[in-house]
Amino acid sequence: MRPLLSSIAFLCLLALPLAAQEEALHGTWEGTFTDDEIGEGTMRLTFQADGTFDFDLFIEELTYPGDEAEVPDELLDELTEITEMFSALEGISAHGGTYQVSGDSLWVYNDNVVQYIVDGESVDVIEFWTPLLRFSARFFAAFAAAFEEVSEEDYSAFEQEIFDQMLADMLAELDEEPLGLGLTLSGIYAIEDDTLSITTTTTDVHGVETVETVEFHRIDVASAVAPTSWGALKAAWRP
Repeated sequence: MRPLLSSIAFLCLLALPLAAQEEALHGTWEGTFTDDEIGEGTMRLTFQADGTFDFDLFIEELTYPGDEAEVPDELLDELTEITEMFSALEGISAHGGTYQVSGDSLWVYNDNVVQYIVDGESVDVIEFWTPLLRFSARFFAAFAAAFEEVSEEDYSAFEQEIFDQMLADMLAELDEEPLGLGLTLSGIYAIEDDTLSITTTTTDVHGVETVETVEFHRIDVASAVAPTSWGALKAAWRP
């Protein structure tokens, strides 16, 4: 009996550091990032003890990645509206997801409702991207029609078909990446003092692996000043 009790005690000692690390994960963490498409911003992660997960992304400024010089004159007004919409995007909020921990492995599931914050208002993901998809469908339809000789009576259906395919492709991508930003937070995690590091490994279509480590620092949400954008500041001071 004594050897058995000793073995159980030894296993409990081994389990304590991992359990303590999982408990240390609970709370709110914040870090900054720079992305080629998104630009600069602040990421805030909150891990609850009940296994739920909240994500907030505060964006400095997001610009439309297209080239105005390549856009037909009849679409320039639409492009201006889309550019203004992108500039008004202040952040992305996804609350109520779940996460799991096993040893030093962390899995984050964005099985929640994702909202884009535009000028202080919550906007559905599909609602936000639909104007850009519609614009892109019109752009490609005009370009393709010149080569495929689409008749005037068939043009509207041709454009709608392109839009429907783009929307279907986007919905499929959102099923895999609900945030729609290609962000991956599942990986190997470690906590040292008030720093949380998450190391992720992604593989592209060519089979090339990329290993990246991002760091977050624990914050006190009650005293933290929420990041904001220049657009929000201008709106607040508007008479």
